[in-house]
Amino acid sequence: MLDYKIITSMETLEPYRRTWSGILEREKNNNPFIEYEWVTTWWATLGIHDNVEIVIVEHQGKAVAFFPLVHSVGFGKIHHFGFLGQGYATYMEVIAEKQWLERAIHYILKVFMQKYKRYLLAFHGLIESKDTSQQLEKYAIEYQMPYSIFRTVTSFIDFQSMTLNDFLKKHRKTFKSIKRYEKKLKLLGHVDFQDVGVSHFHEMFTLFTRRWRKKLDKSRFTEAQTRLFYERLANVSNEAFRVEVDSLQFEGHWIGFTIDLCCRDRNFCQAMGHEPDFNRFGPGSLIEKENMLKARDLGFHYYDFGSGYEPYKFQWYTDIDFTRKFIMSTKGKTERFIRSWMVLRDRVKGKLTSNHQLVKWKRDRLGELLYFLKHARIRQWFRVIKGVLHRFLAIHIVDIYIAEQKQDQGYRPFQELQMKDIMTMNERPAYIAHFYKGDQFFGDGDQIVYRRHDQIAREEESGYTYELSANMSFIREYDTQLLEAIVVEVQREGRSVCTLVPWYERRRRRKLKHAGFHKVAQINIVKLFNWRKEFHL
Repeated sequence: MLDYKIITSMETLEPYRRTWSGILEREKNNNPFIEYEWVTTWWATLGIHDNVEIVIVEHQGKAVAFFPLVHSVGFGKIHHFGFLGQGYATYMEVIAEKQWLERAIHYILKVFMQKYKRYLLAFHGLIESKDTSQQLEKYAIEYQMPYSIFRTVTSFIDFQSMTLNDFLKKHRKTFKSIKRYEKKLKLLGHVDFQDVGVSHFHEMFTLFTRRWRKKLDKSRFTEAQTRLFYERLANVSNEAFRVEVDSLQFEGHWIGFTIDLCCRDRNFCQAMGHEPDFNRFGPGSLIEKENMLKARDLGFHYYDFGSGYEPYKFQWYTDIDFTRKFIMSTKGKTERFIRSWMVLRDRVKGKLTSNHQLVKWKRDRLGELLYFLKHARIRQWFRVIKGVLHRFLAIHIVDIYIAEQKQDQGYRPFQELQMKDIMTMNERPAYIAHFYKGDQFFGDGDQIVYRRHDQIAREEESGYTYELSANMSFIREYDTQLLEAIVVEVQREGRSVCTLVPWYERRRRRKLKHAGFHKVAQINIVKLFNWRKEFHL
């Protein structure tokens, strides 16, 4: 004989902690979102204003199943039921041992029919390979209840399906590409991958905010209550469940992170982010690779990327599953209308989210536009308008100046700056891009005096580049007050000095001539839509 109870407070639920956790232990659960610690922490922080109802099915006074639900009453006094954690829990299930699952589901749905008469279920995050979804569908068919199912792909790595050598061999091209990025970054400074504690979570949220400040973010990951939720969650870890945060650091500065929910043999990657200034070095791929290999070394059987169609999730996967959203209602006209509207909405949403190019345009391009409209200054407006006009028609006149003669006076040594020296500077994004291209920076104290490249001369506005001859250096963004000292320092290495000057900068030309430069060529560049022509005079 089955009976049920409805729990509406965590204090009333607490006596069932051991029973709840015992069921999951015996079932070898690896879904972190139905662990008692996750559910109660979510309830105490993010779900505090939701009408949470934990429906408990009992047999002879002993709890055999738990339904973690949110209950509301909507239009037409229709009772709505959904799993708790909507928007935060990727997967959800009924907590029950296998032998009780079918009986518990059928029993509770009959209770709902008798108690509420008219209701609508919208259960998200049902893993298709598990039994819960199948039992709900079986009930709907048996009792001729109108229902709909929506599927989203879920990708993961099964480390048991292949050896590490086979995995490395399968992705050798990707690993080779990542190794190239890593090597280039390590040449510029110290790179470290390490796990961090709760006391450093603020750096993770700060980095995530920087990552998404020019994008449309609906994850609410950096909201105050969400931050509190993950901080609390990290403090309730146990043998079956724990939160891990790992950081990728360059010279002590965070440039990437992952936050994982680890449940028995599954490592679920909850979120990841990286410093946008370092995009050229692929920090997202670097930390993802490190995190995967760490999970394998710690003995996890599965590395879960979660549900969704993002391309990076299919870069590494070995297997796929599906998560279902199951919608079912009673047969009344009102609830059938509401269910039909929900079905239409979810179908449109599914079509849109599966189109990665559309999602990327909305998230990135629209996000950048909104950020620009909100923060842009007059100078930035002029720069953008100029850039738009140059897409159609542009004329650039660039003069090449070279200083070849030796100078003996005015020598003043400048210190070569490393990338770690510019990490706190306002122009860091541009400087990092120049470091990536092989530029060198020289300064006096904490001030940059000039930028130098020994292989290529580059003029960013026109896009003009040419290879330098041997024993020649290109300088740019130099301090004109120290130009003569700069020339002397470079020439002491036995090098000639080259620079490029747009036609309209007459003052710079005079200073160059005074420092020993002379004009050797003029480059005229004409661009009309996709047609481009260079004229050397």
